[in-house]
Amino acid sequence: MIIRDIVVHLIEKQVDSGPSNLSLSQKSIAPSPTLEHFLEALNKVYNSKPSKVFGSFIDAQNNQRVKSDSNDGAELKDDESITSNKALLLSFLEEKINFLDYSHQSMNSLKHYIDQASKATGGYIVFVHYTLFGSDFMLIVMLNNVAGIAVDNDLGINNIDYLDISKLHLAARIDLTLWQEDPQSGRYISMIRGKESNKLSEYFRLFIGSDETIDSKHETSELLTAVNQYCEDNIHDDEQKSQFKQKSTDFCLEQADKGQNVVLKDFSGYVADSAVDDFMNYIKSEQYELNNEISPNKSVIRRFNKISGRNQQVSITINEEALGDTVIYDADKDTLTFSDLPASLKKQLLSR
Repeated sequence: MIIRDIVVHLIEKQVDSGPSNLSLSQKSIAPSPTLEHFLEALNKVYNSKPSKVFGSFIDAQNNQRVKSDSNDGAELKDDESITSNKALLLSFLEEKINFLDYSHQSMNSLKHYIDQASKATGGYIVFVHYTLFGSDFMLIVMLNNVAGIAVDNDLGINNIDYLDISKLHLAARIDLTLWQEDPQSGRYISMIRGKESNKLSEYFRLFIGSDETIDSKHETSELLTAVNQYCEDNIHDDEQKSQFKQKSTDFCLEQADKGQNVVLKDFSGYVADSAVDDFMNYIKSEQYELNNEISPNKSVIRRFNKISGRNQQVSITINEEALGDTVIYDADKDTLTFSDLPASLKKQLLSR
C-alpha cells in the first residue's frame, strides 16, 4: 500500500440534539510506521466486512429524499449550496483543490446531512488517499473512541481512549481508477454500515452521493448457486465435484481477503481448467444474473457446500463431502452417525 495522503477530522453530535460541531485538522498526518500499521489494519478490517453494498455516483438532483429515523418524519434533503462528493473528487483529481481542501469541504457536506439525522452521533472521520495493486482509492471511514486500560512506562495502570478499528461505524471506498476508466461499471463505490438501521445511516450514503445497485451477498450467492448446479449437471464423480467446489471457495475467499472482485473469466479459468468455455457459457446463461465481475461476500462463501441445522439442544454443521463418509444419515431411523471425531470434541466428551 502506498499512502498518498491521510487526515482525521471530528464531527460531534448528541442524539436528538441541535446541530453538530466540526473540529477540522489543518494538516495531513505525516508518514510513520505507526500510520502504516494503522492503515494496513484498517484496510484489512474493511475487506473482511461482509455487509458491503456497491454502487456509483448519482447526480445531486436525482439524489432521492429519504425519511430519517426521527419521530417527526423529517426528510434528508439536498442543499444547492453543498458541493457533491462527486464534484469535489473531480476537482481534487483535476488538481483544482488539494487533498486537505477536499476533506474540509467534504466535512461541511457531511455536517449538512448528519444534522438532519436525529439519531446520528458522529465520530472521527478518516480520509485516506492511497494506491494498492496499481489502483488509486479514496477511503472515508467513521470511527469511534472506546475506553481501555494501558500500562505506562512506570508500570502504572492508566485509562486510555483509542480508535476502535475492529468496529467500523460507517465507511466507503471509492476506486478512483475504476471510476475514471469505466464510469459505467456501477460498482466503483463500496460501502459498509454498522448494525444500525438503513434509515439511520442514510445520511452517510447521501453524503457519499452513491446509489446501492449491487448487493454482495446476493451476487455471491448467485455465483455459488451456479457452481453447485453446474456440478450436479456436468460432473458425475463425487470427488471431482468436491474439488471443483473447494477451488471455487478458495478463489473467492482469496479475492475477498485482497479486497478485490471476482472476475468471472479468471474464476472460470481457475476452477474449470480445461472446461473453462463450457463453464463460462453455463454461468453466463440467462438463468443466472451475473455481471462480469462480482464482489465476494465471505459469510456466503463460508456457508457454501455446508449442511446445517439446529434446535434447542443441538447445532450441527457438516461439509457436504462428509456425507456418506464420516457422516452417515439413516433416513429410516432418522439418525446421524459420526466417525473420525475432532480431537477437541473427543476430549470434551471424555471429560464428562
